[in-house]
Formats: sequence, structure tokens, C-alpha cells
Amino acid sequence: MGKTRVLRGELLDFNYGGAVNVIQNDQRFNHGFIIKDFRISYIDPADSNAGSRDCVGVLATHADAVVSKLSSSRIGFNWEDRRQVAWTSTNHIGDSNIDFDAALIDPTHVVVRDLYVAISAQAATGSTNWNYYIELEEVPLTDNQAVLAIVQEEAQDVN
Repeated sequence: MGKTRVLRGELLDFNYGGAVNVIQNDQRFNHGFIIKDFRISYIDPADSNAGSRDCVGVLATHADAVVSKLSSSRIGFNWEDRRQVAWTSTNHIGDSNIDFDAALIDPTHVVVRDLYVAISAQAATGSTNWNYYIELEEVPLTDNQAVLAIVQEEAQDVN
């Protein structure tokens, strides 16, 4: 078992801030991460308008992989695009309860270079900020494993 690493922070809705690069290529190709957990939330669950703060989030290896096929101002879930590697959502019930949906994470993907996070509101909310939490497990890679992981990150079969 490798070391656990947690990335957490706050970002603007995708419509205003775009995808955020949370892991940058450090040129250490024999060093990767497996995504273990991915959570998102509105920053103030006690806000009287929190009930309209439902959101969806995606992790991807390229910034342009998160964009919805139907609208360039929000993210989309595209399970066909191998550059997307994790998806989650949250439901804010009323002004105090948060229903966290379990993340769907590709357990075969190893992050070797870049990782981007993007979150979109399900309703119009202005320039809302969101929290994100990403739990990773560090894994050592052989040269062959590193090459295969990089090929997977490039998603050679994407149109």
C-alpha cells in the first residue's frame, strides 16, 4: 500500500473559473496516483439558498475533457472519453442537509502527469464557489507501467 495524499480546496463554478489543475506534471514518470475518493460541496451548507446549490464534479487528465457536449459553459459526464476518470455529485436538501453521492472512480486509471477538477451547478447560481476533496494513493510504477499509464492519459482512441 502506498502513501495517502489528500488534495482539497475551493474553486469557482466551471462557467467562471474553468477546470483547475490540481496535479501538475512533475516529470517523474515512475510515480503515480490512484484516485480513492472524490467529493464536492457548496461552501456554505447553512445558506438559506443551499437547496439550489446541487452540483456535479468531474476529474480528468486534460482540461478540455470536462466540457459538456451540450454546453461549453458547464461540465459534462462523458464515460466514453477515457480522459475523464472520476465523477460525483451532491444534493443539498433544504438549507442544512447535504446528501453526498458516492463517486464513480475508474479504479484502473493511474494519474502520472496532470489531473484537473471541475464543478458545475445544476441550477443558475452566479459565480458560486465549491469545495473539493480528492484522496489519492501514491503508487510506484515500472517503466512499462508508466508508458501504459501515459498512453491511457492521452486517450489514443478519442476522436
